[in-house]
Amino acid sequence: MTSLEGVERGSPSAMATLAIVCVCLALGAIGALEAGTVSAAHGIPLDWTVVVAATTPRWIHLAIVLPFVFHLALRMPLVPFRARVVGVHLALFVGLSLSQAIVSVWAMGFTSHEIAMVFTWWARLQRNWYGTLPTMILAYGAVLVAAWGLNEARERQRRTLRASQLEAQLQAARVASLRAQLQPHFLYNTLNGISALVSALQPTRAVAAIEQLGELLHASLRDDGREEITIEEEVALADRYLALQAMRFGERLHYELRVAPAVADYLVPVLLLQPIVENAVIHGLDTGQEVLRVSLSATETATGVELRVENDGADLETIAEPAARQGVGLALTRARLETCYGEKATLSLLPRDGGGAIVRILLPRFPRRAEPSSERARSDFAEATS
Repeated sequence: MTSLEGVERGSPSAMATLAIVCVCLALGAIGALEAGTVSAAHGIPLDWTVVVAATTPRWIHLAIVLPFVFHLALRMPLVPFRARVVGVHLALFVGLSLSQAIVSVWAMGFTSHEIAMVFTWWARLQRNWYGTLPTMILAYGAVLVAAWGLNEARERQRRTLRASQLEAQLQAARVASLRAQLQPHFLYNTLNGISALVSALQPTRAVAAIEQLGELLHASLRDDGREEITIEEEVALADRYLALQAMRFGERLHYELRVAPAVADYLVPVLLLQPIVENAVIHGLDTGQEVLRVSLSATETATGVELRVENDGADLETIAEPAARQGVGLALTRARLETCYGEKATLSLLPRDGGGAIVRILLPRFPRRAEPSSERARSDFAEATS
């Protein structure tokens, strides 16, 4: 059963039917209590069996027929106005009001034998039809209003569900689009590094770098249907990239990775950290520093999960990438965070004590964790990165 079918076949109509039956039976009990009390107050107390037989049949009749009216009104609502539907309800109302009058005439015969002797059956039927008409109008109208309200509530649920489904589809499409933009950006920077090795006439290191790139692409760009991976897997991808850059820059690049066990299984968008790590390496070495140190950490805080990338080379103005030359690096990361988490996630650029810069990402306190069903995907990922 789909979600929309669940809205269509939900239990509110059954609960409303039960409520109609209960209200009718309750009114019948109140009517019987009133008739018994009034007869006793006037000095002519009636047997309670006679009182119940005289007053409750009309309400039992309503408890039987009004649920039918309710379900008909759900399928043939008066709004929007249609002449055929109005005709059906008018004919049904006349028929039910006449049957209600017949039941009332039959029930009153238990206490009013004198009336039965004075008036003909047809005259008593007319009298009771006029007498029960206001009650029938109110009851029938109340059921029509209840059916209309339930139909409106269902329609609002359907519209809300459709809107949420469309929003989820649009978000998934946007995430896929952002990821598609990220991959060429990542490949461009990585291939530039390999090109530098080739230009420097270092074929052995260039071949090793190409092999490393192949393994990295196999792990990061494989199409297993996942838009999110665990922090542990995301940091493993960053490790691959940093190892690749270390082949190019040798002793000029040192890096450190730390993942707290408490957050290792938290899910994040694929390649979330990639552009940040790239910026830390590329802009850090652009400053001409002899040795660049880059650290990546994932920890749990009181308000959420913190991902932090630090380097001791590039200053805040360099790492921030002014809008004129920003490209798709941090701007793309901000867009992905906004798409996936809304205002619940933030990306901050901070100065580092002793020089350099820090990029800090705060994710919601309770992001989704990897489900047991994803263990196979994780093992495949581990095999690809091993």
